[in-house]
Amino acid sequence: MVPIPRTVIHAVRAGRLEPQLPGLPDGLPPQIADAAVAPAGPAWAEHRERFALELVGDGVSGWHAPISAAVWQIISDDHAAGLIGHDAAQHRRLPYRKVTGRHRAGAHARAAASAVELACWDLASAATGRSVPDLLGGAVRPLVPAYASALGLDPTHPGAPAATAWMTGAGFWGQKWPLTKELISGGPTAVAAALVPLREAAGDGRFMVDGLGRCRLDDAIRLLPVLADLKVVFAEELLPPGSSSWARLQSMAVSVPLAAGEHAVDTHEQARLLLGRGELDVWQPDPGWSGGLAQAIRTTDLAADLGLPTFPHGAHLPAAVALAAANCRDRVPAVEYHLTVEPLRQQIYATSQTASDGQLTVRTDPGLAGPLALAYRQAFAEVIA
Repeated sequence: MVPIPRTVIHAVRAGRLEPQLPGLPDGLPPQIADAAVAPAGPAWAEHRERFALELVGDGVSGWHAPISAAVWQIISDDHAAGLIGHDAAQHRRLPYRKVTGRHRAGAHARAAASAVELACWDLASAATGRSVPDLLGGAVRPLVPAYASALGLDPTHPGAPAATAWMTGAGFWGQKWPLTKELISGGPTAVAAALVPLREAAGDGRFMVDGLGRCRLDDAIRLLPVLADLKVVFAEELLPPGSSSWARLQSMAVSVPLAAGEHAVDTHEQARLLLGRGELDVWQPDPGWSGGLAQAIRTTDLAADLGLPTFPHGAHLPAAVALAAANCRDRVPAVEYHLTVEPLRQQIYATSQTASDGQLTVRTDPGLAGPLALAYRQAFAEVIA
């Protein structure tokens, strides 16, 4: 590949963004708003102090946002110097550039590396005038199905069945509900009491649950028969991703498809889950946490070779959609769309990526997520060299 001068990085900068707004986003369907719980919002430090990463090329920039103060500090300390002179279009060379510091693993370190990688794709896309899916080899579909994440809703709320019926009627590929601490503590009886009405309200729609890594092995074993009766498409993170008990859970006589991946941020964790003793049935990488798009593509290919479908985690929706766009529906059936949090995440962008009839449109314009909203570009006046 002949280098394109505009994709060579000349400077690394960050601009301070306004904090995420508190409360629920405007415009939620009443059925969703009725059963929703207030998002963490500014109560989380990463939502109070946020930055946009900028990689400056020749007359063009690549962006990734938002990132937390801790992630920006790692980028500034360990990555910035080694990025100067790097050609963002040469994604396979990115892991071999100079990186300082001793901390290369763990959530913050991997989020920093992921932010740099995604900003490189954005810069290469803007500089070449080609969409990110095109740079990944070409989009194989213009629309990507989304499944509705109801993790911001209370499954025990009286209005939860109405929310469930709305999701099915809205055309989502499926819907996913949380196993809250209270439900797990209450055991199978409490879980069944809360989720059976939701499963019935979903009708023929696909139904999933997310344990959020909160179950102990004995909790998860007791819940498996209930989840099997609910005919869940998959049960996500019943155990923490680093648990050594996944194989034990998979060996139980009750068959429930098991999913994980979003919190397997380091490559050795990803390899262990995918190449272990058949622990998983569904793979769920997050390109913004697990090393970027190139690594997500590698693990998606490996999952496909092992017969596992990939459902990208939705914390970085533009990257998840780009990943899905470059894969057929058998490999990536759907991506996660968080009903109450995603609109808050997208307030920083000029245009929102929302689900219509349960599907997300693949970007054909340059840029991974599109430009920042005018209000946030104005707030970008504070630039950190």
